[in-house]
Amino acid sequence: MIRALQLPDDARRGRALVRMEGQEHVCIENFKGICSYTAETVSLTTAGNPICVSGRHLRIDCYTKDAIEISGWIEAVKYI
Repeated sequence: MIRALQLPDDARRGRALVRMEGQEHVCIENFKGICSYTAETVSLTTAGNPICVSGRHLRIDCYTKDAIEISGWIEAVKYI
């Protein structure tokens, strides 16, 4: 069924999908949970390496079991 849906390879394997829109918005899909959250960093657990979003005035705009949307002044998105 997954092949019939023609999902990207990353989605089929449960890897995190990171989509940035400029330097002020990032959407991360297929994450497991939030490790920590401040106005300067948001750390997420994933099926692979954890992801850390760092910057200034960060806020979580949307948080569902499938995706998280973070906005603010994003300086870096790192796999740690």
